[in-house]
Amino acid sequence: MTPKTLKIEDLIAKYTVHPEAKAQFDQGKVRLMTAYQFMKAREAGLSQRDLATAAGVPEREIARVELGERTSLDILSKIAVALGKTLDVTLVDD
Repeated sequence: MTPKTLKIEDLIAKYTVHPEAKAQFDQGKVRLMTAYQFMKAREAGLSQRDLATAAGVPEREIARVELGERTSLDILSKIAVALGKTLDVTLVDD
């Protein structure tokens, strides 16, 4: 018997029915997307140490961002500037 395959969209819909679960999912998604974008930007060859020095933040903050952990907009902004990027925070309707 072959295992049933589910689309990620179906799983998300199933497990985010309750407002609290959806809010937690959305927060996690934002952290993951932010981490991914910073990791892609860092692929230009900067080490975490080099980026931390350029941004004027502790190296552990770079690691925290890349792991999708909580951080502040101030830290994200400093990292973005060090990468030659602009941090854009947008509020959107669900």
